[in-house]
Amino acid sequence: MIASSEPASVKFGILLPTREVIMSGRPDPSTILRLADRAEALGFHSVWVGDSITAKPRLEALTTLAAVAGRTRRLRLGTAVFLAALRNPILLAHTVASLDWLSAGRIDLGIGYSRPNDPVQEHEFAMLGLSASQRIKISEEMIQVMRRLWRDNDVSHDGKFSRFEHVTLEPKPVQPVGVPIWLASNTVQPGLRRVGRMGDGWLNNITDPAVYRECLEKVRAYAREAGREPSAVQPGLYFTCAAGGKEAIAEGQNFLAQYYSRPYEAVAKSMLCVIGSWSQVIDRIENYRDAGARLVVVRFATRDQIAHLEGFAEALAGRQLLGRTIQK
Repeated sequence: MIASSEPASVKFGILLPTREVIMSGRPDPSTILRLADRAEALGFHSVWVGDSITAKPRLEALTTLAAVAGRTRRLRLGTAVFLAALRNPILLAHTVASLDWLSAGRIDLGIGYSRPNDPVQEHEFAMLGLSASQRIKISEEMIQVMRRLWRDNDVSHDGKFSRFEHVTLEPKPVQPVGVPIWLASNTVQPGLRRVGRMGDGWLNNITDPAVYRECLEKVRAYAREAGREPSAVQPGLYFTCAAGGKEAIAEGQNFLAQYYSRPYEAVAKSMLCVIGSWSQVIDRIENYRDAGARLVVVRFATRDQIAHLEGFAEALAGRQLLGRTIQK
């Protein structure tokens, strides 16, 4: 068989600024809704939202996606990432299944775990009577519970963190095998093993494409060990960018320093950030595409989200990476 010389295709998602709108102090939902509308018109694959209750105040994730679902028809709607361990598994399974039903099967549930040893995030667990130290084990059990509730009727469960008998949830998700669950992990081996064992997709913000490739190979090996097809795990990437001239670059650096309450240089070392020209942003994306990424979720580090969305779409189209015709 002759290998194709065509580069692999990549899908692109946009993070909706559910925290930034709170930080701005302006109670204006149009920022979120207009961005989603325009992302669909420009041909993007999906929009995503982050999650926190009090540690990083923001709009509630699933409520936001419900509002966007009512305005869109094609976009997939995802969480990047959702702190499932903060919720009751039956209630979460019901909410997500209902959202999938209402959106005609467009939901992806990306699950993360918060940062370890962060007092603010640990307080978020403590205020709900939960142990932050158990957050990963809680999440693993929740995934198992939700998948059973989405698939089966008359479900009983006797686990370490939840116990119930004879539960049937309706509606079931529209998607035949249930809502896809994307798991977050960077380079730590237990996290990569978890992705290979349990994930429908993999989300990360690994800062080096070569390391990304190595970790993806490990995820696929772990999937094989678990008796799964390596291709069952979709390889994603989450990254932050600000692009344009000197003003856009300076704003992006200041934006991230304010968002994380530490110098931009420290932020850039700990997560994937691309601050520069649009050409530099697309070059970086192509590096990760060549390393295996097939879904790229982009967060814009800027106040003017729409302008960055338009610039990003134009830059992608210039490299023939955005496949749909742009609607004015």
